[in-house]
Amino acid sequence: MPKVTLAFAVALMLLGTSAFYISSSRTALLPAAAGLALLACGGLAIVFDSARKHLMHVAAVVALLGALAPAAALAIRAAKMSPLALSVNVGMLVLCATLLALQIQAFKRARAAA
Repeated sequence: MPKVTLAFAVALMLLGTSAFYISSSRTALLPAAAGLALLACGGLAIVFDSARKHLMHVAAVVALLGALAPAAALAIRAAKMSPLALSVNVGMLVLCATLLALQIQAFKRARAAA
């Protein structure tokens, strides 16, 4: 699961940095910030095998918050967003929600195997 987390982290960082280069808005970097946190969790989970379980739980919390933030923004002001902001928020929501679902499945598999 750490490698999958790293892949989603890179995708979020690409989403945020590309949106920043297009718009020059610092808020466009929010997906990159979540990606950076996931990158740290995934990288540390690979290096420190004994802490993998805890780090993947932290990554799940980051993914949850990364899904809730754009969901709230979309619920409040989706109609007033620019097309770029709308696509970045939807992209972050989809990426983080998908990662969270994959992590929950992995946690269930690990629990059943134990």
